Amino acid sequence: MDINEKIKKLARGEITTLPGVYIFIDKKGDILYIGKAKNLRSRVKSYFNRLEELRENRSEAIFQMVNKINQIKIFPTDSEIEAILLEAELINKQKPKYNSRQKDDKSFYLIKIDKKKYPNVELVRSRNIRIKKRDIIYFGPYYSGDLVKKALRILRKIFPYTNCSQTKFLRQSKIKRACLYGDLNLCLSPCVAVENENLEQLDFLIDFLRGNKKKIIKNLEKKMFNLSKEKKFEQAKILRDKIFALSHLNRYPLGIKDSFSDFQNFANFPRIEAYDISNIGGDFAVGAMTVASLGKIDKKEYKKFKIKTINEQNDIAMTAEIIERRLKNDWPMANLIIIDGGVQHLRVVSKILRNLELKIPIVAIAKGIDRKKDELHFSSLKLSEYFKNNKDLMMLIIELRNEAHRFSQNYYRTLHRKGLTK
Repeated sequence: MDINEKIKKLARGEITTLPGVYIFIDKKGDILYIGKAKNLRSRVKSYFNRLEELRENRSEAIFQMVNKINQIKIFPTDSEIEAILLEAELINKQKPKYNSRQKDDKSFYLIKIDKKKYPNVELVRSRNIRIKKRDIIYFGPYYSGDLVKKALRILRKIFPYTNCSQTKFLRQSKIKRACLYGDLNLCLSPCVAVENENLEQLDFLIDFLRGNKKKIIKNLEKKMFNLSKEKKFEQAKILRDKIFALSHLNRYPLGIKDSFSDFQNFANFPRIEAYDISNIGGDFAVGAMTVASLGKIDKKEYKKFKIKTINEQNDIAMTAEIIERRLKNDWPMANLIIIDGGVQHLRVVSKILRNLELKIPIVAIAKGIDRKKDELHFSSLKLSEYFKNNKDLMMLIIELRNEAHRFSQNYYRTLHRKGLTK
């Protein structure tokens, strides 16, 4: 099925307008991308409706992905909250290519539930997790911390939980007084009286995060019926309200954006290459190329070069050599080149690309006069303006340049040691 036919099918309304998760699949059956939406039809159509715009604006990664789509799977949910949770679960299981940032980035969020010391729920950075203990359960990772925080605030009204520090817990226990969250019925205050109900509410929350909403509602309906039979109407009413809230979670919009925000920081540069030279007086001179694919360091694409034509210490000429050699290889073409050097390095590499009729943007990163501050030089004013508004991309190219320096240094040391032992 070609792109135009897909657009026609979507225009006929064959995709629901409910929130949920969509999956793009290629001809081989491999999953390309998993995304969430507050309106599945609108979100999926937007990829195809803006295809030419993507090409014109050099959103190369999205353009490449959309052209590979052969099948679309849709998983509607009752609410945006459930869409967020389902997306994270599926990305964690499937690890699609175009979700490269979500699937392994160490700065994303996890919901951490500790059932041992006291029933406790908190949102933590995945990079801070070291050891997974038996009594601690994790959910995620989640790309948007703000959306998960909103979801937890809503769920806390249905399933109260504790999220205080141990210091606060001990303080409240000592004074035998619940905190504000306890007064607002957002916490069952185990600091005052530890009851089985605390763990029960936590189990309900865990079941919900695992996608077992129907099971929870069935359980609550059974409990409500039994309480009504025992004429415990106030307690039954509490359960009735929980059931209603769970059945109408679509009343709580979280602000999932139907936009291309998943790619916006790195879509123009799906492949970024960084280069560095290591040598002392020209002896054992080497170069290194490091790569970032779709915004993530891609070590399997790294390359090493022995300098072959330059016998003196001339970083600019050595940089030119490895760039020319790289461009003769049948490797995937770079969408952005990062050079360790200053204006002269930039000019030399720009000339090489012009001679080959290649229009690849370049950033040269010099270490500055005191070698403590990075000075960036861009091949165009447009590129400079783009970087000013994109801190994530700026951080990535600095990291990639540092990786190139580390990689070339390690290669130089290896060759130097071998040379000394001969």
